Amino acid sequence: MKFIVNSFFYLVFVSNSLFSLGTYSEGWRLAKILQFESRGLIFESFEGTMEVVSFDKKENCEEEKDLCYTATKEIKPFSVRPENQEVVKLLSNSINQEVLLKFKIHRITPLSLSSDNEILEATKQKPELPTGLAEKKIVKKTGSKRNFSTFGKILRLEYEGTFIGTYEGLYLDEKRNKVHPFSVTNSEMAEFAWKTMVSSKSYHLGISVAYATGFRKSNYDLFEINYNEPAGASSPLEKN
Repeated sequence: MKFIVNSFFYLVFVSNSLFSLGTYSEGWRLAKILQFESRGLIFESFEGTMEVVSFDKKENCEEEKDLCYTATKEIKPFSVRPENQEVVKLLSNSINQEVLLKFKIHRITPLSLSSDNEILEATKQKPELPTGLAEKKIVKKTGSKRNFSTFGKILRLEYEGTFIGTYEGLYLDEKRNKVHPFSVTNSEMAEFAWKTMVSSKSYHLGISVAYATGFRKSNYDLFEINYNEPAGASSPLEKN
C-alpha cells in the first residue's frame, strides 16, 4: 500500500515535449477486468479487456440541473509488459473484479504490445484513506458561470495532450447516479485527486463552471475535495 501511495505522490507531470514523442496520456482509472492472458511468440505480452464507465456525449440532458450524463459501459483492450510481474499477478487474480489502474496511452503502439493502452500499476482500493492524506483540499475557483457541490468520487483522471497538456477526468455523482467529464487546472489538486482514488470512500466535489473551456476539454473545473462537508462551506483561502 505504501508503494502505491508513493507512486501517486511522485507521479510525474510529464512535459509537453515528452508527450509529443510518443505518450498521449497518463493517469489512473477504475476498471473491471474481464479477460487477461499471455500472447505472442517473438514479443510476449499480457493482453486483456476491461470494462470502464463512459457516457454518450450526444445525450440530450439538462446541464443546468446537473442531470448529465447517464453512465454507460465501454469495453477497452489493454496490455502489460511481461517484466511487470506484480501487475500480471494481481490482474490474473482479479477477473470480474474492479481494480485501480495506472495507465499510459501511447501515441504509437509499441511492437511488444498489442494495444496502445499500457497498464503500469494496479491495486485494489482500500476502505480507509491513505496515511497522511488531508480530509480536504481547496484551490482557487476558475468559473464565473456557476459553482456547486456534488457528492461521489472520481472514476478517471489523466494528464493528456501533445502540445498543451491538460488534466481530464470523469466523476460519479452518487446522489443523481450520473457521471460528468471534468478538468483540473491546478496541478496540486490533480495530485491530491489521484491520491483519493486509492480509497473507495466517497467525498464532496466542488465544481466550478466556466462559460468557455479554453485549452481544456471541459468547462467543469474541480476546485475542492472535502470528506467532511459540502464543497464551498470552508473559506476559499483555506488550502490543505
